[in-house]
Amino acid sequence: MNDALTKNCTSEAQLEKIRRGQELRFRWRDDWPVMEKAILIAGRAAIARNNETPNPNSSEQE
Repeated sequence: MNDALTKNCTSEAQLEKIRRGQELRFRWRDDWPVMEKAILIAGRAAIARNNETPNPNSSEQE
């Protein structure tokens, strides 16, 4: 679930919007802190992955 939400994440601001949206849906659950941590880890990994690739869509458009 978390990877699908964050795989295209490119900034901390975008990750915070994802985290906040999920918090609104799931904060009542006992396991929310674990879910939140997983979202942040997956999101930061996606940000790093997307930042090291120099515009992956440019080759698809040509």
